[in-house]
Amino acid sequence: MPSAASSSSTVRSVPMEDKLAKQGLQHIPTCSALSLHSSTRSSIIARGRRDAANAASNPHYRQAVTDYNASNFSAAAANFQLAAEQGHAESQYLLSTMYDAGQGLPQDDTQATHWERKAAEQGHAYAQANLSFRFYAANNFPEAFAWCQRAAYSNLPWAQYNLGLMYRKGEGIPQSNAEAAYWYRLAAAQDFPEAQQKLADLYYTGQGVPLDYTQAAAWYRKAAEHGNADAQFHLGHLYAIGQGVEHDYTQSRHWTRQAALQGHEQAIRELKRREYRDP
Repeated sequence: MPSAASSSSTVRSVPMEDKLAKQGLQHIPTCSALSLHSSTRSSIIARGRRDAANAASNPHYRQAVTDYNASNFSAAAANFQLAAEQGHAESQYLLSTMYDAGQGLPQDDTQATHWERKAAEQGHAYAQANLSFRFYAANNFPEAFAWCQRAAYSNLPWAQYNLGLMYRKGEGIPQSNAEAAYWYRLAAAQDFPEAQQKLADLYYTGQGVPLDYTQAAAWYRKAAEHGNADAQFHLGHLYAIGQGVEHDYTQSRHWTRQAALQGHEQAIRELKRREYRDP
């Protein structure tokens, strides 16, 4: 994929969330409201960001946040643009998300990429993660990995999880289950359900970590309690066979049913298979 400044930046015909859903990579969600002082984004910006000490110092940014929260998106975009042109990293990132969504201005992938990269180069972790996601969608795995790694080192769980996936698949980096487990664990410790489920998978198969059904069950439970359907199904299976946990048919049925309620196909089939045992 060309650089953000290039006029030939890749144009995506469908949202990256749809394009990569089956591949498992996570895209950074955009919050419905913004805060000048305590946004999640501001708390995990990478070291070296120029205005990290005072994200709200730019008056155009302050006005843009007010406009955005009042649903005056055109005015918000205009003020984010002014702040972005002055080098304000948070404004550059937020402007890129508005160009991406066509919110308050025409949808424009080239402009979205341009401002995303500007923020990423200043060390904005969310922009780095999204830029990585953009390169991944263009099958440029080395660049995707490089930007994802920078965001992951800023302790951003989305990036840590995505980095784990890339190590697991060997995309942009030599395949390593041990490295995948390392990055999954960092994201899992921040209660990122998909990372908890993937880490459990590794413990269950003994890939990158020692085979340990107890650890697998523990991580599946954490992910299951956060609503991860795959983890709910696998936890149900472990209870059914007494692996890593005591055999418990009631718990097995409960977690299998929770997964089925979310449309998990294997869980649905399993419930139908043993319907005769359920009251």
